[in-house]
Amino acid sequence: MRNRTLIGLAAALLVAGAAWFASGLVSSSRASTPSPDAPKATSLPTFTAVDVSSGADEGLALTGRVLDASGRPVANAEVSLAASAEKTLADVRCDECGQALLSCQARETSLQVLAFFEHQHGFLTPRATATTDAEGRFRFEHLAGVSFSVWARAPGLGVALRERAAPGDPVELFLPPLRSIGGQVVDDAGQPVRGAHVHAVSRRVPVPFEATAGVDGVFSLGGLGEGPFYVLATADGYLPAVESQAEAGPQPVRLKLTPARTLEVRVTRNGQPAAATVRLRADHLSRELHTEGEPLRFTGLYPDEVVVTAEAPGLGAAPRTLTLDARLTQVTLELEPAGKLLVTVVDEQGEPVPQPELFLRTSRGELIRRERGATGAIVELGPLAAGDYLLDGHAEGFRDAQLPAKVTQGETTLELEMERGTLISGQVLDEYGRPAPRVSVLVQPTGESVLADGDGRFVAQVPTAGLYELHAHHSEWGGGQLKVTAPASNVQLSLEPRAALEVTVSSGGRRVEGADVVLWVEQEGIFRSDRSSGSDGVVPMRGMPAGTYWMVASHPDYLPSDRRQVTLEDGQTLKLEAELNPGAPLTGDVVDGQGAPVEGATLVVVPRTAEPVQSDARGHFEFRSLRPDRGYRLEAKHPGYDQVERAEGKAGGPPVRVVLKKRDVFRGRVVGDDGAPVRRYRVDEHDVNSPDGRFELPLAVAGDRIIAAVDAPGYQPMMVDRPVAPDLGDLVLEKLPSVSGVVKDTGGGPVADAVVTCDVCDESVMTGPDGGFTLASPPYVPRFTVSARKGRLSGTQSLERGARGPVELTLRQATRLSGKVYLANGSPAAGIEVEAVNADRSEPLTIVTGPDGGYSVEVSPGSYRFALGANREFSGEPALVVQVGGTDMHLDLGPAPGTASLTVQLKPERGKALWVVAGEVGDVGNPPATALMRSRWAQLVYQPRGEQVVLNGLMPGRYTLVWGHFHVETPGGPEVRVVDVPSRGEVVLGR
Repeated sequence: MRNRTLIGLAAALLVAGAAWFASGLVSSSRASTPSPDAPKATSLPTFTAVDVSSGADEGLALTGRVLDASGRPVANAEVSLAASAEKTLADVRCDECGQALLSCQARETSLQVLAFFEHQHGFLTPRATATTDAEGRFRFEHLAGVSFSVWARAPGLGVALRERAAPGDPVELFLPPLRSIGGQVVDDAGQPVRGAHVHAVSRRVPVPFEATAGVDGVFSLGGLGEGPFYVLATADGYLPAVESQAEAGPQPVRLKLTPARTLEVRVTRNGQPAAATVRLRADHLSRELHTEGEPLRFTGLYPDEVVVTAEAPGLGAAPRTLTLDARLTQVTLELEPAGKLLVTVVDEQGEPVPQPELFLRTSRGELIRRERGATGAIVELGPLAAGDYLLDGHAEGFRDAQLPAKVTQGETTLELEMERGTLISGQVLDEYGRPAPRVSVLVQPTGESVLADGDGRFVAQVPTAGLYELHAHHSEWGGGQLKVTAPASNVQLSLEPRAALEVTVSSGGRRVEGADVVLWVEQEGIFRSDRSSGSDGVVPMRGMPAGTYWMVASHPDYLPSDRRQVTLEDGQTLKLEAELNPGAPLTGDVVDGQGAPVEGATLVVVPRTAEPVQSDARGHFEFRSLRPDRGYRLEAKHPGYDQVERAEGKAGGPPVRVVLKKRDVFRGRVVGDDGAPVRRYRVDEHDVNSPDGRFELPLAVAGDRIIAAVDAPGYQPMMVDRPVAPDLGDLVLEKLPSVSGVVKDTGGGPVADAVVTCDVCDESVMTGPDGGFTLASPPYVPRFTVSARKGRLSGTQSLERGARGPVELTLRQATRLSGKVYLANGSPAAGIEVEAVNADRSEPLTIVTGPDGGYSVEVSPGSYRFALGANREFSGEPALVVQVGGTDMHLDLGPAPGTASLTVQLKPERGKALWVVAGEVGDVGNPPATALMRSRWAQLVYQPRGEQVVLNGLMPGRYTLVWGHFHVETPGGPEVRVVDVPSRGEVVLGR
């Protein structure tokens, strides 16, 4: 029986503090690097010790037992205790992406983790210790606190940890047998690296281990307990290599060290060396250096894609995107007269947005600058080279916003307007009322999820005001759900044990560590275990809603267990066993035509019963667990090679040899029809950023011809089809025709700084002071819609292909659209998601109804298509087509009171659609979709699934039924019938 009263009293004794600071963990300099000329980290987070003693005879007691993997008591084990509030490396989050540092996949993160190992910082520190008796029992007394981390170790056994152990709740620690992780450290050529240092930490028990690789690069980490493990290798002259989810056992870990790359940057002005500040941005990387004219060197870089810029007073260099394939990459940046962006960030009422964060990107989305502004302050970005950029804004409590930004010489003032979001905020608490950190909160009906922070607090942004259901689940702490009406704050989402399941996963009589369990209900939802099984093989799944589920256990080294149906009941724990059968590996090598290994090829097996794998530096690959003796086809893809012959293998059979043919390298230059070089373009899958428009790329050939697609913003796409030759010469792209016009307000005055785009355009532009704009026409489409927006004002106009304007767009106020949604039985649909699409702009809109089925939203005027429920299929599902306009508009969806139904008999045919349009329609067109998709009010059922279609929610009156092909002409034209509703009987269609 849990002593909940004592737990509550102990909360008052919890030592506050536990403050820790991550400033300096990510800075403009690296955290740590083996390269001698690279910058070093200046600081690591401070982890404040938290006292666990009451300091008096009174206090709480925590008891438990230490057992081995077979359940036998372990005597004389050393048991340690620390407060759960005391932070370790496992609690550190990445400042860039917000993930746990040990889970972040960015290669730059490994340098930060290395600093923790080098300084022996951030690992478990005992604040109290005890020794087990002959029965494996231990006891801690006089404790102050409500939650503790308890871990144990004993000679010949590994370490095991119990998190968030509560006084009054007996603790059982299963010590696993001592295990090890073995492997090899190699360089990028596949050669062993002697003397490499290998570090490891369990992701569950943050205790460090280390080893040194021998002459052949082989290492062994011994004395390990519970996994999985974060394993990191490093050596002089190399950047760290990481395996973030290594399991102890026979599977070797292969860590490939990458030689550090260097980027040498020269900055010139009119061809002469110039002083400048050079900025370097990449994934999780931000660096800057200053030059007085001498070449600059950025060292200790991974072979990734980087964006480099340079600036000086009044001058800037165009951003260059480079891939650091070689040990040394050299680039010259030419300074040109530049401009600045002066950005203010406001809400819909023109009030300052608190603490906005701005991201400046290239027109293709590559990050250049990231700045946080003070509330109400002007954020200065620049100097920047003249050109087109994208500006993104982010602020807590607001929807993200984006503007195109055109930089010219001088200063350009921009106002970024951000719309306040609809929020649900609160805190996740466990069954004792303690904050439950890092628990995922699912928001229904939208299906979005957010992660609670270290104090269990969460903020979920939802599309509209309405009724939502919050679901939280943790395998060990329980689950909870709560209905709330947004906006809402201070919501408390409590986790309770509810129904529980404990699955013991075994294989051949041995319990399996690292197994996962999935439970699901068809068409409803999936529950996954928060942590893999420990050495006892047990996967807990507490806090489950009562019900019947399908269950599967899995592990990377085994075949999944047989699917099994289980029924869970509230207040009960169901204990089951799951058996995993060993799979068979399928291994092989990827080589070129000369038998040399090919690294970095992505391989998949067909049928696709396993995740893709990549070939390593030796060209070797391995699918670890496939169905034994089953044949598979292997498909390999690589940007520099093509698979020329079929490759097949059998799981458990001999290694497979996959032969790839190296692509020929072609060079050329891409220019516009005015002869000027095109700087940024794409050739097949290769993005090119070249000041003179030149490229040198491996491209696929078809027989004796080279066939490649060339695409660049503002130009007509081009298909190159010519005889194979090393030099393709100049590839001339034709500029797309442009559409010019002006944006005005309802009074006829010009509107500056409105964003103009089209429904099938990749780019957007902003109007000038006179409201004028010029937009490149989209290729290929016969018709497109140009739209303009500024804040809540918007306007659209449809154009035929080839139209060049002038186009006049009038901005109008948003429409307040409100009404109720009804289910098929006529009852109000509370908490239902409605999906809509603005057909003029191809913009999605999501609405969630309130407790009474009502909704009220502001939308841009135009043609909309509404459908009830998320992810509904277009085929066979009824949709409502409506023209939205005016200041206010009432629209009910579904069989509202006072409406009627109409039954139609027809013979379903592929590609046909049934329309019911309000009023009498003269010319419906052939096909009718072009005209009817902009009806004032219509219902559409595309490809009805049965011979009888019932149309609900029709107000009494006259309607036009249309039955015909949706996309193509109907021979003889669509069938058209005028009917009155209510109708005395069903209508039969079909000639």
